[in-house]
Amino acid sequence: MEDLIRFLNHWWREGRVREVLAKEYKRRYFEELKDLLDKKQIVVICGLRRTGKSTLMFQLIQHLIEKGVPPANILYFSFDKEVAGIKQILESYSRMVEKDYERERIFVFLDEIFKLENWHEELKVLYDNLPQVKFVVSGSASLKVEKEARKNLVGRAFYVEVKPLLLREFFELKFNKRLENVKLWEDKLRLHFPSFLRKAFPEVVDWDDIRAREYIRELVLDKVIFSDFPTTFEDVNVDLLRTLVDIFFSNPGMYLNIDSLARDLRKSKNDLIFHIRLLEFGYLIRTVSNYRGSKLSASRKLRRVYPYHPSLAYGMFKEVEESKLVECWVRSHLDAQHYWREAGKEVDFVHEGMPVEVKYKEKISSEDIKNTVEFLKKFKVRKACVVSKDDEREIRVDNMTIRVMPAWRFALQSAF
Repeated sequence: MEDLIRFLNHWWREGRVREVLAKEYKRRYFEELKDLLDKKQIVVICGLRRTGKSTLMFQLIQHLIEKGVPPANILYFSFDKEVAGIKQILESYSRMVEKDYERERIFVFLDEIFKLENWHEELKVLYDNLPQVKFVVSGSASLKVEKEARKNLVGRAFYVEVKPLLLREFFELKFNKRLENVKLWEDKLRLHFPSFLRKAFPEVVDWDDIRAREYIRELVLDKVIFSDFPTTFEDVNVDLLRTLVDIFFSNPGMYLNIDSLARDLRKSKNDLIFHIRLLEFGYLIRTVSNYRGSKLSASRKLRRVYPYHPSLAYGMFKEVEESKLVECWVRSHLDAQHYWREAGKEVDFVHEGMPVEVKYKEKISSEDIKNTVEFLKKFKVRKACVVSKDDEREIRVDNMTIRVMPAWRFALQSAF
């Protein structure tokens, strides 16, 4: 283990983190995480694979070194390389660099910690007994966070979910410049928006489509399905997981009928529900429920299923319609949890009580906003948004305002 620790912590010898690891471009999460380094609590970085969690860790380590923290007071370990107890890792570290972690100020970065069984219990004990040690941990599956860490680390941790790239980040990585004046770059943003939908992972923004799809399929989807799940959970049927991924990704937004799906796949309902939950916990899918006027009354029936991000769907099925990818992306961008359907009328998403409809076309007609108007009247809401391909304007209906906005511009909005 000491050889691995020595290899992973090259800044002990070189005095800084290698640029290939602590990349120059910093995602929007960096400033938030940097501020959290001054807090006592554990920082838990979670999210889909390949979204840049490890890069953020290395950038934070370099930031600490630049602030004057001695390199030997910063320990990094990846459970992707080897699984060992946290206390065992600290003991090895202490012997190697002659640091007393029980008394000195130490920063400990533990990558992919969710692979360690009962990690939250050990971390809780260490946190309570080592107040001078700052722990920053990461992981790619959310079940362990939601069901175990939040319960065991209550009051002891901050959580930051790292998502695929925003359009702004995609642009800045691709063109190596800050997007400060949107008007100057409208043509490029419009032109590259379809590529952004398909390649929203930091490493592939400049890759050709074939290689990008291979990357997403092999290093994200296959890793989660065939490696992360079987090593973390019992009774995992990877063939069923892959079948469900094929079904859900080929038709983003499909209605989830558990009874029908169980019959078609010849699986029990409980088995099916368990594996669908796994896909949600692994950041591969999200479900949205039918809106009834409040979150408390949202219907559990007639849920719809979307890939967590359209790039995942594209990694599996290049023939998925662009309009479907846009709809999937809007759900992801908003983190929408509801849609609305009643008596044959439907609105794609309801975000904080406001209807958001996706009509990815050149020109929005009165027919396209009919259901949106129905929602506004029924729930006495005055504002709505329709996401188009190119159309941009405001439509007034009585005292209600429907804002029509191209998808690329919608992607740059901080509030709706």
